[in-house]
Amino acid sequence: MPRSAPPTRSQAESATPADGTDSASGGARVLRADLAAPNLSEPEMWLVTLLQADGRISYADIARRTGMTEKTARRKVSMLLDENFIQVTAVTDPALLGYAAMGLACITVDGAVNTSELADSLSAISQVDYVTCTTGRFALQAELMCADPGELQRVVDERIRVLPGVAQVEVLAYLRLHYQQARFEGVLPGHGADPEGVRPRALDEIDRRIVSLLAVDGRAPFSELATALGVSETMVRQRYQRLVASGAVKVMGIANPLRLGFRSTGWIVVKATANARSADIAEALTRLSAVTYVAITAGRYDVLAEVVCVHHEDLLSLVDEHVRAVAGVASIELWLYLDLRYKPLQPHAVQSG
Repeated sequence: MPRSAPPTRSQAESATPADGTDSASGGARVLRADLAAPNLSEPEMWLVTLLQADGRISYADIARRTGMTEKTARRKVSMLLDENFIQVTAVTDPALLGYAAMGLACITVDGAVNTSELADSLSAISQVDYVTCTTGRFALQAELMCADPGELQRVVDERIRVLPGVAQVEVLAYLRLHYQQARFEGVLPGHGADPEGVRPRALDEIDRRIVSLLAVDGRAPFSELATALGVSETMVRQRYQRLVASGAVKVMGIANPLRLGFRSTGWIVVKATANARSADIAEALTRLSAVTYVAITAGRYDVLAEVVCVHHEDLLSLVDEHVRAVAGVASIELWLYLDLRYKPLQPHAVQSG
């Protein structure tokens, strides 16, 4: 099936500011869906595509590849950043940033709660980086990134369960964050899929520090990174290239898919058959280009995946023709996103500070 293009906004740039900063969560930027905002123009979507492919792409290269002047490229990239369409950061194994305990808190609410307000309260918790309001069994899900299991339990008990409107919380603990892509390419296999994605890798201390610095500012010059680390710029450049080539890190422009026009997006949760390996199912899902995130979980479900599509028909084809056909899948549930709040992950020392 050919890939469907997301809708575009008019050529006029939005005049509505959207800095997305959340003071309650230590000033972290929240990438919101903002479904009422105008869509990006085709040139702006092309800029997002380039920045998702390489968040460190030079303005000169952007100008060459788009036909814009370098001045226009700088202005439009600044607009995308300032209006919170994207944030350039390092996508990597959260363990490298100090998070050893991760999970998805699945939340049942009472009938009187305003789910949008509850989503705001959840996104204000520093250990929460992703909040979804969905259809299905649970009204909301909050992804938790914590230093250790004790912190995760405290956040659930002391920060989430006590929120007004929360009836029950069920946690899917991540046994392994198997795959991250965060680049929205297509709806079916063969349209830009990258099965390698970002996966856990063992790194030495210098590499870990490089990754942490890039998580704070993905476009920081190599000279600044070298100064901060007390090593040569050549060493930083070479190590960065090896990190990217190995799949340990990808510096890219990350975005809220709903705001970019991918309105048929959601979680797919999988129960495996008795003799299936969860890791095999997870790996098979990474071969679908619409799959951007895969975790192997402990709890009611065995595998959790995020799928990003433009239209419901695309999503239906993906689920019926590909996901259900994966060997070992006993049953699935699809929780379609109605709203989404996304905080790019910072190193634990920064996030908790």
